[in-house]
Amino acid sequence: MRRLICFFLLLAASFSHARTWTDVQGRTMDAEAVSFEGDGLVNFRKTDGMVYSFPLASLCAEDQAYLQEQLATGQLKAAPLEPTGFTSWLDINLVSLQNGTLQRLRDADMSQVKYIAVYQSAHWCPPCRQFTPKLVKFYNRQRPKHPNFEIVFVSSDRDEEAMQKYMEEMEMPWPAIEYDRRKSGQVDKSSGNGIPCLMIFDREGNVIMDSYTDGGEKYIGPTAVMRRLGELIAE
Repeated sequence: MRRLICFFLLLAASFSHARTWTDVQGRTMDAEAVSFEGDGLVNFRKTDGMVYSFPLASLCAEDQAYLQEQLATGQLKAAPLEPTGFTSWLDINLVSLQNGTLQRLRDADMSQVKYIAVYQSAHWCPPCRQFTPKLVKFYNRQRPKHPNFEIVFVSSDRDEEAMQKYMEEMEMPWPAIEYDRRKSGQVDKSSGNGIPCLMIFDREGNVIMDSYTDGGEKYIGPTAVMRRLGELIAE
């Protein structure tokens, strides 16, 4: 009897997202939601065992809200994203503070985030030291709720020791590009003319927003970019 009860409990758990779904045109479908794609597609498994993908936006408001809640609570998993050239380059060039020293971040997986915010800053820069605590507060508040982004620090300090000291003093919770590698790759090609500079990249390495606009001629600062990042990750 106990085995039979356990069987039905497992069966119920495996189909926890099985229900009748309704789209915006009123059409219905009986299926189980199995995963969510980063481009807004939901994967459904019908009773015939086949998996079909439908845009989240095509569902009725009630079903959209249900899926968003399941995603937020971790009950519905997002399908793994494929690495890109940009995310792969980041993965092998990131360091983090570990036991008081900068060490290679071995378990980095930047392919699973949608937005990468690159923060160019330095300890010797007073405006940087003024803005960095605001960015730390933003990160610590938003990252647990929205794991679809990451911030990466690119140091403009005079040496690696100064970079490490800056990260320690500001308690930066995000990784950084290795000091000797910060002048290579897509990040350096897109870097601004001064600091502090905050840039938002997509997974392909395209710049979505920068602290410098009009071809680098106009400086709008990092705060506006931070606000825009908050809007993007909440969408």
